[in-house]
Amino acid sequence: MKKLSKGFTLVELLVVIGILGILMGVLFPTISSAMQNAKTSACSTQGRKLFTEITQADISREQKGMASIWPRTSDTQSDDTEDIAGKTYSTSADYFKELFNLDNYGKEEWDPYVKCDLDVISGYGVVPFNGSSFTGDNVLWCVAQGVETDLPEVIPVLVSRNCCTEDLFTTGSFSGNEQQKVRIGKDNGGESNIPFGSKIYVIVRKGGAPDVIEMKYSKQYLLYKHQGFTISSSSQFKYLKTGCK
Repeated sequence: MKKLSKGFTLVELLVVIGILGILMGVLFPTISSAMQNAKTSACSTQGRKLFTEITQADISREQKGMASIWPRTSDTQSDDTEDIAGKTYSTSADYFKELFNLDNYGKEEWDPYVKCDLDVISGYGVVPFNGSSFTGDNVLWCVAQGVETDLPEVIPVLVSRNCCTEDLFTTGSFSGNEQQKVRIGKDNGGESNIPFGSKIYVIVRKGGAPDVIEMKYSKQYLLYKHQGFTISSSSQFKYLKTGCK
């Protein structure tokens, strides 16, 4: 006589499902944290790459007697209005559009100021440039305007857009002990919850060092590594928001 194969009973099936649920509950926070760390680490690398390309372009331009390509203020912009240093920008999207010469993207005359891939300005939930329309929705980074050589290297020059840049120091004297929190997330003054919500943001400092700032460590004195400094109001130093919706 043919024997019938024995399958799982309903009780056994429920036990297996329960065990899997417990394992998922235990492992999910670890997996989620590892994925977040991987994303912020990759974002830091992209920001560092963008910073390096801007720096290298500046070195080449300095040898030609030309101004830096960091966004200029009205007082420091070049007389050459066709050059990136001869223009002012209301958003970081406007700046990146000029930096990567996106009006000519895909054409023979395309000639960006930096040679890195366009993915350095988007990713991690930020919509990438599709080759035609470019807006603040395609930009991850708020960028500093008025970056001069005398600014301390600890100052952030690239900041992920979920950080509230109004909480970053832009003028006057900083003692290095300020306890004010730098807020994170759209509900707290940031432009968007993308890319990293309200718990983490990424910066690249003027000295080139990238950093991932967690909410529990997001106080000014920690962000600026206890360093005191002064930023002159004449420098018109500020952060250009992306202009995302």
